[in-house]
Amino acid sequence: MHVHTDYSDSSGSVEEVIEAAKNRGLDGIAITDHDTLEGAEVAMSEQNDLIIIPGEEIKTDRCEILAIGIREPVPEELPLEEAIRRIHLQNGLVFVPHPTIPFFGKLKESEIRQLPIDGLEVFSSISPLADHYASKNEAMAKRLGILMIAGSDSHRPETVGDAYTIVEVNDRSLTSILEALKLGRTEMYCRSSKLKFKIRALGHTVNFLSHKE
Repeated sequence: MHVHTDYSDSSGSVEEVIEAAKNRGLDGIAITDHDTLEGAEVAMSEQNDLIIIPGEEIKTDRCEILAIGIREPVPEELPLEEAIRRIHLQNGLVFVPHPTIPFFGKLKESEIRQLPIDGLEVFSSISPLADHYASKNEAMAKRLGILMIAGSDSHRPETVGDAYTIVEVNDRSLTSILEALKLGRTEMYCRSSKLKFKIRALGHTVNFLSHKE
């Protein structure tokens, strides 16, 4: 539910990410590059035996959000409420990634409660102290009564599938997957990425952001 390619700040090409997902035995991945759908679009055009869920990790004026299941890109730096509105107009889902991690989780629980957010990414493999923050995130999601997903937040092919969300569906269509997510027909598999990959991911992200500036 949260995979990056070299269309943003991953070291892995679309082809390498797809191959890694297949080798891990995954049925599909959500490609959620920063502020672009290009990686997801390339993945959908190049192969047909792995489910590709198009998505985007969008920088808004207040925080980053995950858009799952959209087909048109949402520009960065929009007001948070406007970005959410545009995602929902596409029948996409909005998740807050790494919500309680210092410096990354920028929304307070009271703020999330007032927003039409669909859910939280309660486990992120690449996060520091992933298990510790997962407990806090899960408790928050339960208090808010919203959906929960797990993702690898992969920035290297080697970490694709370190964590994943099992979605119970009747068919492999994007519509069915999004509907099942909305209904909470999910289970989470959570495993933290190795420390060396967390350090490398941070380096790739810093390099990516410095080049954007």
